[in-house]
Amino acid sequence: VTPEELRSVNEVLECYVGSHDFHNFTADKCSDESPTETVRYVTRFSCGEPRLNSFGVEYVSLIVEGDSFIYHQIRKMVGLAIYMLRFREDGERVPEMKRILGDPRRRFVPLAPSLGLMLERVMFQKENKTHGGYHTLLDFGCVERQMLEFKVSRVYPEIDSKEQAEQKKGESSQHLHSSMHVWLKFIDRTRQAWTKYFDDLWMPGPTDLDWLFNQGSGGGGRAKGP
Repeated sequence: VTPEELRSVNEVLECYVGSHDFHNFTADKCSDESPTETVRYVTRFSCGEPRLNSFGVEYVSLIVEGDSFIYHQIRKMVGLAIYMLRFREDGERVPEMKRILGDPRRRFVPLAPSLGLMLERVMFQKENKTHGGYHTLLDFGCVERQMLEFKVSRVYPEIDSKEQAEQKKGESSQHLHSSMHVWLKFIDRTRQAWTKYFDDLWMPGPTDLDWLFNQGSGGGGRAKGP
């Protein structure tokens, strides 16, 4: 991964920072809530330095912080970011990200696989600011080193082994969310339909591209080309 590629990733992720209505970044059953139910504030979304796993595959960590998150929000944020980075030029990504984020209509957004998604820590800034003078601060700084060691020795190897195992399973079953490797193949294979969808603001009918509905509802299912 080059510094230029990392810069492009961070430029796209930066679009999510701030207050947005994420009604298109959750499951169908959650998207009909009132706007106040789907508005969330993202304080940080950035890409870390690459790492090489035990199988020789290069990874990067995406770190997102916010006041709270709704169902599937982070996975769809990652899914849309990957689509933009794979299929849009530098000057097109940010304007299109802002357009989709600001679209009040119900839209489908690619749902990235869940493998690797984890809660690293709970932030207590408000509580510390309000009660810090009377109680012990809720902070993980004193165990920062132990947390990092646990991730490197236990969490990362578990993610790597599951990705390798599910990649083999996914290649035979074509299950959309079995692994990132299979999911990326699916996005590449259906690129033409996604491009038409985002460019023309096309809304699929009930018989069009059932995989798109699976993506919108967070379902699994099998990939089905356009």
